[in-house]
Amino acid sequence: MSDLHRLTKGKDKLSETTLHKKMKFLHPQTNYADSLMTSISILALLLSVFFAGASIRAIQLSASQENCITKLNQLDVCLQGLDPNSGIPQQTLSTEIHLTYDPSITTLNVPKYNVGRVRYKYPLPFNGNGGRSDRNFPSFETNFTFRFKTSKYNDSGDGIAFAITTDATPPENSTGRFLGLMQQEVKDRHQRFFALEFDTFQNFEPGFRDPSASHIGIDVDNLTSLKVVDTSNPSDPLYLYKNYTISAWLSYNSSDSMVRVWATNNSNTSVRPSTAILEVRYDLSELFQNYTYVYAVITAASGNNSQDTILYSWYITTENRSGRPWQVLLFLIAAPLLVVFLLVCRTFCRWRANYLSILALEEASRPVRRYRYSELFRATSGFTEIIGRGAFSIVYKGILPDGTHVAVKKMTNEHADVTVVAKEVQIISGIQHRHLLTLKGWCFKPKERFCCCPSAGETYLVFEYMPKGDLRSHLHGLKRGPSLDSVTRLKIIHDVAVALNYLHSCMTPTGFVLHRDVKAANVLLTEDMEAKLGDFGLARLIAHDETVSDDPAGTRGYVAPEVIRREISKKSDVYSFGVLIIEIASGIRPLDEARIAPHAVLGDWVYSRRKNILEALDTTLHTTDAESEMWRSALHLGLACCQSKPEDRPDMTKVLNVLRNSEILEVPESWTYTEGISNSGSSSSTSQFYSAID
Repeated sequence: MSDLHRLTKGKDKLSETTLHKKMKFLHPQTNYADSLMTSISILALLLSVFFAGASIRAIQLSASQENCITKLNQLDVCLQGLDPNSGIPQQTLSTEIHLTYDPSITTLNVPKYNVGRVRYKYPLPFNGNGGRSDRNFPSFETNFTFRFKTSKYNDSGDGIAFAITTDATPPENSTGRFLGLMQQEVKDRHQRFFALEFDTFQNFEPGFRDPSASHIGIDVDNLTSLKVVDTSNPSDPLYLYKNYTISAWLSYNSSDSMVRVWATNNSNTSVRPSTAILEVRYDLSELFQNYTYVYAVITAASGNNSQDTILYSWYITTENRSGRPWQVLLFLIAAPLLVVFLLVCRTFCRWRANYLSILALEEASRPVRRYRYSELFRATSGFTEIIGRGAFSIVYKGILPDGTHVAVKKMTNEHADVTVVAKEVQIISGIQHRHLLTLKGWCFKPKERFCCCPSAGETYLVFEYMPKGDLRSHLHGLKRGPSLDSVTRLKIIHDVAVALNYLHSCMTPTGFVLHRDVKAANVLLTEDMEAKLGDFGLARLIAHDETVSDDPAGTRGYVAPEVIRREISKKSDVYSFGVLIIEIASGIRPLDEARIAPHAVLGDWVYSRRKNILEALDTTLHTTDAESEMWRSALHLGLACCQSKPEDRPDMTKVLNVLRNSEILEVPESWTYTEGISNSGSSSSTSQFYSAID
């Protein structure tokens, strides 16, 4: 989210009288808090002394123990398969685990296509949404021993892999060549994973570049290996069709992101070799950022061919992040009184910050509901399913207890002051229109701090869920297809115009709202492809007929030229809307240099085709004669909106009338072309402009 902006003219400020009345309730609660603080102080002192004494024995024990996560016993791991009735995976009395079935044993009820997986029961000590230390993926080492019982070369399948994955269970349709790591269909894939594979089948399908039917590789998010070792020579000690018992080791060093792999067959020794067979540098913290839960697994899969995959042992250790235990103990013993003092200050400040934060936000957002953080955490399954990401926010899909689907938007500016947040919520909660995204609720999680500074924290906004996603994905992304036909596109243009006209003229008797970031990514679509304008992160409430001076903001390609001069008005939104019209009509991104060259912006490109303006239409559109005239009107309107001088552009009331009547506006007689990018580099004005808004 961008910096939250101050509102002008005092129209949106909390009334000092109202705030004074609210603060009257603070006095009795302050007295109660004083007695509460005294009780907490005494209790904290007793607990700190008890904790320091108990820590001596606990730290002595923990200092001498390895941080071993699992040793293949039922207390540490769970066995997982796609078909619960297949008996795969199967653990024997000798602790061997058969991850795939043995084709030499004919069993009618065992399906060929299956996945067998062993997973450590609990997530690894990593939190991509956590604090600075938690977001660094820990160093770890793993060692596992296994054996394949194969038939003739390239007639078995499909292999075994150690993986770190975001999937708690095997994905559906992940059998055979997908090794239980990802789905067969690209559209179904959502997980992130890092894997070490021992592959016994050579695949030639798209997305696979297997060198042979006996190879070892490191994979990230797909099964085209970052680095691979071909072991298909029958004399190779790691030839996977010799039915060797193989031991493999993998280490990850968080300080330099280096991954190293060793492997040997157990015919001579099970000691780790001195030389690694694979080395690659990859930052796992970056791979799993924004994920709260990641899991360690051993997975194997069978397809049309199969082999008996036997797992004998698996060990994994992670680095100890607890620091030096004796230094921690010394601190606990030497400074219990300091701990008590800090706890008391922290408790009081959190109580005070929470009270004032909620007071301001509740005053601003009536009657929009306030959610508790725990409610949103449960609704989003721990903020795991990301459905959108912007420069200043991350959007998660959530399901409320009553079954309502919502979009939960987390603002990434964690230092936003609550009074500034309250003003933005006041703008959004006061807007109700069919073609504007509805705010259903909010949550403010105060940032924990030890001082009594003004409260800052994390802001969460709860919006209605738009099942069809945003317009950008339908124009340029994976959802592009026949659903965005000529009639639908014209309807979307009209819907956005209605929404923007409402913001500009129908908001309040004393002011209107500037959106300041009109673009395809901020146009959301319902199940019936009805458009709703959303994302008011840059919005401001402005007095009527006023031009404001503010920091440049918006998205490249959509921003009006005057914004660089910090002159922002309704006509700035009109310019962005004009770019959006042309983008919807042409299907071209605003900064697609390859398609609009030698021009720098879409408006210039269309103006160069003004004599045959319908040539700018998306070639995939099939239009009737009547629709062609409506598109002619829309493209002429787009040009009028994209003129360089704000005073030459129509207002949104005029825009709406043109669209409703399919009026053909005159093409501007003169046109100021935007200075583009030359062969030697970008011009100074263009460079300054884009550096100001990025």
